[in-house]
Amino acid sequence: MRAVSFFLVLGLVSVPAIAAENIPASAAAKEATPSGPGHYASVHGLKMYYEIHGQGETLLLLHGGLSSIPVWPEAIAYFSKNYQVIAPEQMGHGRTADIPSRPMDYHAMAEDTIELLRQLNIKAVYVLGWSDGGIVGFDLAINHPALVKKLAVSGASYTPNVPATPPDAPDHIPQFIREPYERLSPDGAAHWPVILARLRTMWLTQPNIAPEKLATITAPTLFIAGDHDFYSPEYTATMRRFIPNAQLWIAPNSTHGLPKMRAALFNETVGNFFKEPAR
Repeated sequence: MRAVSFFLVLGLVSVPAIAAENIPASAAAKEATPSGPGHYASVHGLKMYYEIHGQGETLLLLHGGLSSIPVWPEAIAYFSKNYQVIAPEQMGHGRTADIPSRPMDYHAMAEDTIELLRQLNIKAVYVLGWSDGGIVGFDLAINHPALVKKLAVSGASYTPNVPATPPDAPDHIPQFIREPYERLSPDGAAHWPVILARLRTMWLTQPNIAPEKLATITAPTLFIAGDHDFYSPEYTATMRRFIPNAQLWIAPNSTHGLPKMRAALFNETVGNFFKEPAR
């Protein structure tokens, strides 16, 4: 989540399905894990938490800043009917502990995700990213083009977000965001102001994706934003023009929380995009 208003509407991202020829997620990455769909993998010094739901081609679900898997159960329920959904939690999010000596960085998040997929023997995915997860999705599509079959991003940006008011006042952050962090984080509730400050530092300086870099994305791409999102429809339309044959959906009467607040419409639209033949 990326600004004061962002905290008012929960942001999360998902990354889509792997190719049919891929082998099901390997047991090699699964360490001492909780019961159910959750697992841990050793990734670049992290004990990275992730979940696997469903069967079929792999869909990688990427959450937003300060968020975690519990943010969008509707997406997991919808896509796991037809895909193998893999949902990781990035450093300092959900059940993946923070490493304060390691800077928060979108490219590092993308490379952590790549290493997890490598351990799971997954070679191609559909990517669905919400907010910060969408930015991670851009990085995957730019630097690992063979991996990304299709890319859908909601509420993402290619330039830094500079909020008018620092998003670190507790009163500005709804309990539905803070409560899962305090309940799930291995760092404990007292680490909340630390992770908030670290993320804010990243949001003020990243991403810095040059238009010519976006133009190298070859995966069919769908840009999504609410008409009352953090970024104007014109900003999102500009990004769309950088990528050949990209599609654009500006959802009316919608905010940055579109994937959650209008989940049925959002999931059906993304699902149809993933299923349609590439143009």
